Amino acid sequence: MMIRTSSLALALTFAVGITMAEDLPLPKLYKSLADKNHYPVAEGLTSAQADVKCNIFDQVVAAFPDAAGKPIAARFLWSRPNPQAAPQMKIAVSGIPEGLADLTNRANLVFTPIAEFVIPSPPYWTIEQTAAKATLDGNKITITGDAKSPEAPIKKLTADVDGASYLLSKMQLDLGQAQLVFEMTGKDLGGKLGVETETITYPQYKRVLKFEYTQVETYWMPSKVTLDNLGLDGKQLEPTYVYEFSNWQVNKPLPEGSF
Repeated sequence: MMIRTSSLALALTFAVGITMAEDLPLPKLYKSLADKNHYPVAEGLTSAQADVKCNIFDQVVAAFPDAAGKPIAARFLWSRPNPQAAPQMKIAVSGIPEGLADLTNRANLVFTPIAEFVIPSPPYWTIEQTAAKATLDGNKITITGDAKSPEAPIKKLTADVDGASYLLSKMQLDLGQAQLVFEMTGKDLGGKLGVETETITYPQYKRVLKFEYTQVETYWMPSKVTLDNLGLDGKQLEPTYVYEFSNWQVNKPLPEGSF
C-alpha cells in the first residue's frame, strides 16, 4: 500500500506540471486571426488599384528599340464587390505598340506571378477548404485538416499559429502530386500584423517575398515587394524582382472592363 500511495502522489505531482491540449473552436480561431492580423478583405475592401513598376520589366522594355519613348505602363487591379465571391486580381500592361507580341508575353511573365500576393487572402480561406480542427497547447495552436472528399485538391493541411500574437508562421499543404510549404514572418502595421516575409517551398524551388507597406486610408497596402526565386539549396536562380506600387486607390470604381 505504501508503494501504491507514493506512486499515486508522484503521478499527481507530475500531472500538475502538464498543460493539457484543448480543442479550439474554428469560428473563434478565425475571428482571432482577423482581429490580430491585417486582412484587407476582412476589413471591407471591395476594390484596389495602383501603378506598378518593376526593375526587370524596365530592362526588358529597354531591349526593344520599337518600344522606346512609348507610354508603356503597368497597373495592379483587384476586385471583390461581392463578399461571397473570390477576389479577382491582375496586373494589366498598356501602351505596348502593336506588333510587339514578344514584349507582351514577357510582360505577362514578369507581372503574373506577383499579382496574387499583393493583397493576400486570409489563411482561413484555405483552412476552410478542408475538414479541419484546431488544438491549443500552451501558447501554440496547431491546425490539421483532411480532404473533404476524394476529389478535393487539398489532401492534408497542417498549420502552426502563435497563441499570443496569432501569427500563422507555417502552413503545409499536401496536394497529392506535390507538397507546398508556406512560412511567414510578421510586422506591426498600426496595431495589427502584416506579412513581412513569405517563403513558399515548391517541389523544385523556393519563392521568397518581402513586403514594405504604406497606409492608404484605413488600409496598409504594399509599397514595395521583392521576389527571389531560389533553388532548394538556397542559391539564386535569377535576378531579384523589385515591384514598386504607387498612387493607390481603394474602394473606388475600377476602369470599365477591368475583368
